[in-house]
Amino acid sequence: MVTAAEQGRETRTRLMAAAVELVAELGWGAVTTRLVAERAGVRPGLVHYHFSSVTDLLIDASVHTARCEYESVMVGVLAVPGPDAMRGMLTAISSYTSADPMTVAMTEMMLAATRHERLRAELGQLVAEARAVLARWFRDNSAVPDPEATAAVVVALLDGLILHRLMDPSLGAVDVTGPLLRAAGLTESRASEGLSDERAGPDQS
Repeated sequence: MVTAAEQGRETRTRLMAAAVELVAELGWGAVTTRLVAERAGVRPGLVHYHFSSVTDLLIDASVHTARCEYESVMVGVLAVPGPDAMRGMLTAISSYTSADPMTVAMTEMMLAATRHERLRAELGQLVAEARAVLARWFRDNSAVPDPEATAAVVVALLDGLILHRLMDPSLGAVDVTGPLLRAAGLTESRASEGLSDERAGPDQS
């Protein structure tokens, strides 16, 4: 039997999912209580029961969505060592295109963060967490002397790639693996280059 608390959590989740869909379709400023309720299939009064305002709903939905996206990319990708992790990052962000509703919604959220302090603070905290996780990975898996600074550069580079590809989809055809590996202080493995240790020599890795 479903408890009232479980039903409440399920309704809240449905409302946030509906809000994100509408942000992608209509833009942040066009989302209303009525539209969210209709999309979620609930009474409008339930929106204000769970959230004090539409803005609070949008902020909570944005933070939840951003965290889910972050975890789906970072956790899986950083489970592998060396250059393969950075290649995995590029593969993961390749799905972020102007035709992808989630990417459009995330872009709207970042723009809204310039106007809503709570959203800016919470998304900023999430970005800081991503940098910290990546810096820890660099300390454990590579020899870069400044893992925190390297993590900041790599995170900013990946975010910039996503935004630039939204404006110029042709960039998706550009292979940036090499530059990303160099920015991360990593190099292609000899095996991936088809070179043996004998051919590469002891100091040419």
